Amino acid sequence: MSGYSTGLTVSQVSQAAAAAVASSSAILDGSFTVDTLPDPAANLDRYARVTDLFGVKRDLVLASIVNGVAFWQPVRPVYAAKQTITADMTLTALKTPSVLLLDGTIALGATRKLTLSPTLAFPGASFRLKHRTSLGSILGTLQVLNINLGTPISILTGGTFEAVYDMTDGWVQVT
Repeated sequence: MSGYSTGLTVSQVSQAAAAAVASSSAILDGSFTVDTLPDPAANLDRYARVTDLFGVKRDLVLASIVNGVAFWQPVRPVYAAKQTITADMTLTALKTPSVLLLDGTIALGATRKLTLSPTLAFPGASFRLKHRTSLGSILGTLQVLNINLGTPISILTGGTFEAVYDMTDGWVQVT
């Protein structure tokens, strides 16, 4: 095409092409922490690399939307880890392992509280908790808070508890 010109330099065309490819890529450029993920609504159907998923794991999350609410959800949502209970804890989707094997001593008369946070929760997020048997934990109480019923749920020594997140009802106990 003789005489055809865009008015752009080769460098400008290269930069524009690179920007177009980056914006259409299924995976966002760079790596993020859970706290630095960009707005999921602006990145629907795109993946992001997260370096601290479930606190320690490097993996992908996907920007999704349900009923007009955008959120990030892990591509592989199950990650198990042992956790020693030394104090009350807040369990947060994307930041806390989805399966916790809970150990530790709860003193006689003491209550340890595990609060399920709605922050970062996405439809279908879940927590499975196993209160592993140890002599010391028989003496105290382990409770899960922020279940949609409003009353704390106690987990007996050796017992299990599972909850899933529903956008309407919040955290719902399923076992």
